[in-house]
Amino acid sequence: MKRFFLFLLVLILFYPTNVFALENFSFTDISPDDFFGYDIESIGDIDGDGVSDIAVGSPYDDDGGESHGAVYILFLNSDGTVKDSQKISSTEGNFKEILDPYDAFGRAISNIGDFDGDGVSDIVVGAYHDDDGGYNTGAVYILFLNSDGTVKDSQKISSTEGNFQGVIDSGDCWGNAITSLNDFDGDGITDIAVGAHKNYSPGTEMKRVGAVHILLLNSDGTVKSSQEISDTQGNFDALNENDIFGIDLVNLSDINNDGITDIAVGAHGDSENGFSRGAVYILFLNSDGTVNFYEKINSKQNNFKFQLDDSDMFGTSISNIGDINNDGITDIAVGSPGDDDTKELLKTIIEQSEGSSRGAVYILFLNSDGTVKDSQKISSTEGNFQQNLQSQDSFGFSTANLSDINNDGITDIAVGSPHRHYFDAELSPIHILLLEKDGKVKYSETIPSENDTKINPEIYYFLGIPLIFVIFLVIIVKIKLRNSNQK
Repeated sequence: MKRFFLFLLVLILFYPTNVFALENFSFTDISPDDFFGYDIESIGDIDGDGVSDIAVGSPYDDDGGESHGAVYILFLNSDGTVKDSQKISSTEGNFKEILDPYDAFGRAISNIGDFDGDGVSDIVVGAYHDDDGGYNTGAVYILFLNSDGTVKDSQKISSTEGNFQGVIDSGDCWGNAITSLNDFDGDGITDIAVGAHKNYSPGTEMKRVGAVHILLLNSDGTVKSSQEISDTQGNFDALNENDIFGIDLVNLSDINNDGITDIAVGAHGDSENGFSRGAVYILFLNSDGTVNFYEKINSKQNNFKFQLDDSDMFGTSISNIGDINNDGITDIAVGSPGDDDTKELLKTIIEQSEGSSRGAVYILFLNSDGTVKDSQKISSTEGNFQQNLQSQDSFGFSTANLSDINNDGITDIAVGSPHRHYFDAELSPIHILLLEKDGKVKYSETIPSENDTKINPEIYYFLGIPLIFVIFLVIIVKIKLRNSNQK
């Protein structure tokens, strides 16, 4: 019995969890509330070492002023660890644009390929709380990069800059999501789509439907023309109040083979089947940027075999992960940061009343009509993911295609968990997931690196009640023995 209690004590005190060992990359200048990992984007192999590199958003970084924001260029090794890095902010990386307090530069990032033809990938970065033209109207920046990750030149696009003639209003948060559209209009220049997830429906107050803007660009990064997709424009009438359409979006290439790029758009506030369970829209576009037809993906769709629960917020992030099942059709990874999967029974019981957002990611294998052929969930309990996520991690808040960094022929992904700092002093991790062809996890690495053991801060949950029970039991036994002796 003593051995059993000793074993139980060791099991409770030490268990696998997230504690950082800063081995590959110094995070000394990053605060937990910088929201490092708010967005992640693969930017190709910009340093020429044969391994894809990533850009990571930290939109509440305080370089130059409160919540100006920042982007980190991380040069990766083939095992997912960090070889080197470059920060881009108001004070670093040769970024000359003027950021203001609370602009939140780094909220969204998109790789637009080699836009200026110098052999180095360039990126677009969202600053969704920029105040050009009104409070929290939003803006995006085209950053022309050098091979060391610093900025060679830049172009801002907002309601007052970059020749953007579209309508964005105060509070729209335009720039919260961005994706490249490749050369959408056939003029030889990359075009982009930009989300405005808090876009209001015209003539209403606090009806946050959301919107997406298709921007056709000039060679200098300014806007040639644009097309809005919302509940009133772009031939799209599927949206409802507080759907938050445009929270993320991604280029799907041309999945229906009509010669026009298609996109997937998240609407994590969709409540068709329950409060904020979320949805993803597959939009098949016309050549003018309007919607030809669409397919909605949520837990009602056939072959999406996993049940979504209230507040799962499926669709918060979306990434194109290529054709990982080799059927000739693009597949996607979709984040659901409100998911509550947990390995620990007692935590499950406790958190039913407290709420938990450990998070999850769904690998969706698509058909050419935008429906789901098959799916695989990755969470604390599914998909062979061995990491024990913590409450409020919001795993899946951001996702990114990493290409095939371990050269096994299968796309790998990065997943952000930016909300851990709310309940823990630790930095929020980025998870590098090396995938199997069925969407399960073969191997994972975290940035920063993680140790496997630490003292369990929730020991009181495990020991408190049993200890009280034992104390009462001892008291009762002593009372009975005393009474017996008196007789």
